[in-house]
Amino acid sequence: MSMMSNVKEWQDGYFTRVKKIEEPVLKFAGERAETIARFVPERPTFMAEFPSMAEFVENQLKFRKKFVDEQIAFTRKMVKALGPVFVKLDTVPKRDEHKPAAVRSVPKRSVHKAA
Repeated sequence: MSMMSNVKEWQDGYFTRVKKIEEPVLKFAGERAETIARFVPERPTFMAEFPSMAEFVENQLKFRKKFVDEQIAFTRKMVKALGPVFVKLDTVPKRDEHKPAAVRSVPKRSVHKAA
């Protein structure tokens, strides 16, 4: 199984677990909302011009979608711009079986003696 398959499997599993949790949370929230609503005061008249909570949330969700869409477009352009670098990073050169792999030497530490 490839690394990308593992990532996709984990991502799918994440959403499966989230969906299992959402239903009981929504049920609990709905039940508690009825109780809490008895203690919440009516909307003051000075707030009549303000958007409703549903309108505000819907607006924020639309903004979030636009924001994410813009970030996706930017990221795709950045990947294209960085293409030459990615080609080098994504290409694994074939090793010559007769030639040993390069060994990276570790620099020696200089030791200072106390005077």
